[in-house]
Amino acid sequence: MRIALTGKGGSGKTTLAATLARVYARRGYRVNALDGDPNPNLAAAIGVSDEQAARLRRVPREAILEERTDDAGHARLQLTRPLAEILQEYGATGPDDVGVLTMTGLLGAGRGCICGQHSAVRDVMEQLASSEAREITILDTEASVEHLSRGTVRNVDALLVVTEPYYRSLETAGRVVPLAHELGLPAVWVVANKVRDGRDSEAIFQYGAGHGFEIIAAIPFDAHVAEADQLGRSVIDHAPDAAAVAAIGALADVIEDRLGAAVRTN
Repeated sequence: MRIALTGKGGSGKTTLAATLARVYARRGYRVNALDGDPNPNLAAAIGVSDEQAARLRRVPREAILEERTDDAGHARLQLTRPLAEILQEYGATGPDDVGVLTMTGLLGAGRGCICGQHSAVRDVMEQLASSEAREITILDTEASVEHLSRGTVRNVDALLVVTEPYYRSLETAGRVVPLAHELGLPAVWVVANKVRDGRDSEAIFQYGAGHGFEIIAAIPFDAHVAEADQLGRSVIDHAPDAAAVAAIGALADVIEDRLGAAVRTN
């Protein structure tokens, strides 16, 4: 199963992506966590040590993808080697054996766009379609809508649009969801995050109802999340019994139920 997360900057998508990765890994899944944000923070949110994080290098497209011709004469992109080997060379292994890869990064000030990196992420995600029931790939995207216009998330099985109960965050979701549907993604679900009370919940669900969103989870505001960030720790390590962690675990259940046999034990 391939899941991507998107949302306005500050919505909490990286914390959500990291915690989902750890939850699934603890359930016995092989988890690949891909950071598609040129300002990468996913490794730290997962709980990768500073020593391990120092090993992380942006994965160059030419080193992992090549065009091959099949028996019918059709040219297709394929990974040059197994993902485990790519992780060993360019990535890091975090707690609970979560494999972490940095997929994008700025080329330097005034050095131009990273369009090719977006296409590499899209093509890698296509290659990671797996029939293995115990493998999950989680992609954390940058805080913009560019990955929708470039089709970076075209090859995911589900897109989680993370929103806070505030107008600008909701408006971002209002732009993302239609673009995701234009890409023909099989599942586009909104996750309400940092919900403090009934008023917050009502605001999000009313907005969703008016814009045709399907909201599949409401994650409560939890001070433990900010505490973990201040300490440079993953929230699941800092406060494993936190309300937000429990709610993300429940979200993991919903995703499993929705996407079915591809990620469940037979």
